[in-house]
Amino acid sequence: MDLVQHVLDRFEKAKSMRAPFDGDWNSIRRPISVAFNQTTGQFTAVRPETMFDGTAGDACEELAAALHSYLSNPSERWFELQLQGRHKTALEYDELNWLEEASNVIYAHLMDERSGFTTAIHETYLDLASFGAASLSQEWDSKAGTLVFQAKPLAHCYFLEDSKGRVDTHFIQLTWSLRQLKQEFGTVLPPKLMQINGEDKPIEMVHCVYPRSDVVPGASPSRKKYASIWVCLTTKEIVSESGYDTFPYHAPRWTKLAGEFYGRSPARKCMPDIKMLNAMERTILKAGQKMVDPPLVLANEGFLLPIRTGPGALIFKEDEERQITPLETKGNLPWAEEKAEQKREFIRRCFHNDWIRRQKKTREQSATEVMDDRDEMLRLFAPLFGRITMELLGPLVVRSYYLLDSRGRIPQAPQSMRDSKLVVGYNSPASRAQLGAAALQISQYLQDLIPLAQIDPNVMDAVDMDKVAEQLAIARGTPRVILRSPSELKALREQKQQMQAMQQMAAVAEPASKALKNVADAQGAVPA
Repeated sequence: MDLVQHVLDRFEKAKSMRAPFDGDWNSIRRPISVAFNQTTGQFTAVRPETMFDGTAGDACEELAAALHSYLSNPSERWFELQLQGRHKTALEYDELNWLEEASNVIYAHLMDERSGFTTAIHETYLDLASFGAASLSQEWDSKAGTLVFQAKPLAHCYFLEDSKGRVDTHFIQLTWSLRQLKQEFGTVLPPKLMQINGEDKPIEMVHCVYPRSDVVPGASPSRKKYASIWVCLTTKEIVSESGYDTFPYHAPRWTKLAGEFYGRSPARKCMPDIKMLNAMERTILKAGQKMVDPPLVLANEGFLLPIRTGPGALIFKEDEERQITPLETKGNLPWAEEKAEQKREFIRRCFHNDWIRRQKKTREQSATEVMDDRDEMLRLFAPLFGRITMELLGPLVVRSYYLLDSRGRIPQAPQSMRDSKLVVGYNSPASRAQLGAAALQISQYLQDLIPLAQIDPNVMDAVDMDKVAEQLAIARGTPRVILRSPSELKALREQKQQMQAMQQMAAVAEPASKALKNVADAQGAVPA
């Protein structure tokens, strides 16, 4: 079996494993998203005549916006590099500074408008909320000298997992023209491709990325950890073979059952209710039309047809014939609207809009109470955020570090960190809400000590206020740049002690100098 056939066989296997989800995704596409089409893989517009309620689409966008705000807010650095097995309190000041500086370099490249990270990550969140799975590619643009992110249409993507349940094999099917192939791979292409007439003729391609540890017949040896194979489905030829040191695709899942490859989304959970609400809204609109513009009841004879009901229209009839009367309907619109609203509320709860839109209190709240309510909501979100950080945000930061470090963009680390392993920590609003519980415990403990200190001031000796300040800074995600180093803090305190000693000496010397002056004045007043 040659390499082409091996890749195509695995591609067909991946397609068959995704097939059970295609039906659900095709149903989700119309009321929720226009980015998935099972048959053609093309982007299609929602037909307005089939859509009567937009609750699901609005709820989906609100959830995606909340994920973007709470997990990867572009206005603040939402992650930080850490040393595995070493707490911040055990690190030297230069190590802490390097970790923060390296994190800032990564963040600056993510926020570079040329990277497309902000738009790509939001599209990824939309796919997660809609379909329960997504695909985000991360490459390096050598011409622009920056990272490049692109959300891939899920209709074109197929995954395979490793033994640990992590996506390590990714297929994406594309339709390119011969002109686009030459732009991507150069003018020298495989023989059969070169024989195709027409620069704009569509050509089916598949890109496969898989671990080099997999035994693949006919694959060329490489030191790269992951193989990258471009195969032309039209001509059954390999167009390009290369590799990656780190996995270039991130494939998060919203939530999934054991043994599943693809995730289950909030939209899938409430899809029957979405369809029912759409049908109910259609019926309610028809009932409303009958009430506003009801059918007419008229005699079988005596009227000239057609009956015109527009403003200023004239209706001709024979004398002494029955009048035209509207048909009264017995529909209960308030009941129907109440049931439809119940469906809307359930759909919003499925998309966690009830957590995102915290119920407003009837009484006025302090700023602290508002922050406590927000932190409580984010702590409830923690289980949902865990898979996203593990499968999307963490690998994204790790690959960003590798791409930047291999190109000399990361500053040189201190010598003491040479054998240390870096891990990703999170400083997003959601993560700070979890750490905020620790800060709250410290604050509560200090408040409990205050009444005891009024009885015995020595009780405060048990608390190291420097460590309290350091732990609160960590819990609140305070940037290291505003904190003094231990040497700076020691020098500042020595300076304060010297100034206090000088002030004490001056305070002691002042009465003595006044006494000497008084004695001198008295001696000068005595006559010789």
